[in-house]
Amino acid sequence: MTGHALAKAWLRALASALASLPQAAPKVLSGPGSAKLLPSELDALKAKRPLVVTDRGVAEAGMLGTLEAILSGAGVVQAVFDGVRAEPSFDMARAGLEAFRSRRCDAVVALGGGSVIDVAKAIRIGAVHDKPLEKFSGILRVSGRGLPLVCIPTTAGSGSEATAFAILFDSHRGRKATIFDPKILPDSAILDPSLTLGMPAGLAASCAADALSLAVEAYANTLRRSDVDSQAVEAARLILSNLPKVLAAPEDLRAREALLRAANLAGRSFSRGFGGYVHLLAHRFWELYGCPCGIAKAIALPYVLDLYAEADPHRLAGLARATGTCAETGQGEDEECSQAFIERIRTLFESSGLPDRADFLKAQDVPRIAEETGKEILRSFFPVPAVFSVGELGAGIAKMLHKGE
Repeated sequence: MTGHALAKAWLRALASALASLPQAAPKVLSGPGSAKLLPSELDALKAKRPLVVTDRGVAEAGMLGTLEAILSGAGVVQAVFDGVRAEPSFDMARAGLEAFRSRRCDAVVALGGGSVIDVAKAIRIGAVHDKPLEKFSGILRVSGRGLPLVCIPTTAGSGSEATAFAILFDSHRGRKATIFDPKILPDSAILDPSLTLGMPAGLAASCAADALSLAVEAYANTLRRSDVDSQAVEAARLILSNLPKVLAAPEDLRAREALLRAANLAGRSFSRGFGGYVHLLAHRFWELYGCPCGIAKAIALPYVLDLYAEADPHRLAGLARATGTCAETGQGEDEECSQAFIERIRTLFESSGLPDRADFLKAQDVPRIAEETGKEILRSFFPVPAVFSVGELGAGIAKMLHKGE
C-alpha cells in the first residue's frame, strides 16, 4: 500500500471514530417571522438575560433593532455585543466574553452569519471554563456544553448553527484554528427567511457556494454514512434549484427559506462527514490574501472536484444522479456524470456572478499553499477521497490563477 493510501486509510479511521460520537442536533424553528419565537425558546432554556452577539452590518441593516424589540416586548432584558468582523477570531470572542461577564448574562443569542455564530460558540463555552479560549483548539477539548445558545443565521452559508465546529483566527499563530467537539453544538436554530431579504446578490451567491462546498465535500468523503449522504444530497439539490430563484426574484421568501434549510443541512452533513481540500484552501486564501470564505470556496470547488473526479468519479456521479444532473445510468458512465455535475456547478457560479479564477493568487505562492494544505490535511481528520501529493495539488491550484498569470 502506498503512503498516500495509508494516509487516506488513517484519516478515514479517525474520522469514523469521531463521526460515531453522539451529536444532539439543534432544535430547528423555521418560517417567515419565526424570529418572534426567540423569547419562548429562551424561556424553554431557562435563560433570563441573553447576550446578543452580532456584527455592525446586521445592526445597521435594522435586524438587531427588530430582535431587540421582540425581546423587550416579551420582557426579556438583553445585552448586545456587536464586535464581530468579517472573519471570526479569538480576540473577538474574548471581547464578547468580557461583555458577557460584565453584564452578568446567562445565555447567548447569535444573530448573523457564520462568523458571528462561531464567536458566539466560543463565548458560551468560555463562560463556564477557566482557561484561555485558544486552549479549546483541536479535537474534543471542551469539558461541558456551556450555557444556552440560540442561533439566528442571517445568511444561508456556513451552516454553523448546525455544526460541532468553530473556526477562529489565532492572531498569535497567524492561522485559523479549528475547535471540534459535539458539546459546542447550539441548542436551537431559528431560520427566518425574512431576515435575509436585504442581502446583496453577491453575498447570497457566495454564501450558497460556501454551503454547497460543505455538502459536496461531505458526500465525496469516504465515510459513506447514510445520514450524511441524505443531508448532503438534499442541501445540494436545494441550492442548485433555489439560488437562481433568489437571484432572479430577491423577494421570494420560499426560495430564501429553502437556501437557509440547505445551509443547515450542509452544516449537519459537514459536522459528521467533514470537509476536505476546498475547506482548507479557503483558509489559506484568507490568511494570505484576505479573500472571504464564500468567494474562496466558489473559486476552489470546481478545481478540487476535478481532482476528486479523477480519484473517484463514482461518488460525484452518484451526487449528479441524486440531484437530477445526470440520468440514472450504468456504472460505465461515472466519468461523464461526474463531469456533468462539476460543469453544472461552474455554470451556476458563473451565472451567479461568482469568479472562476483567483485574481488575488500569486504564482510564486502556489507551491507554499500546496505544501501547507497538504500538511494540514495529514494533521486533520478529514476522510478525503484521495490524499494528493504536493505536485498534484499545486497543479490544481495553479489552474485557479488569473489567465494573465
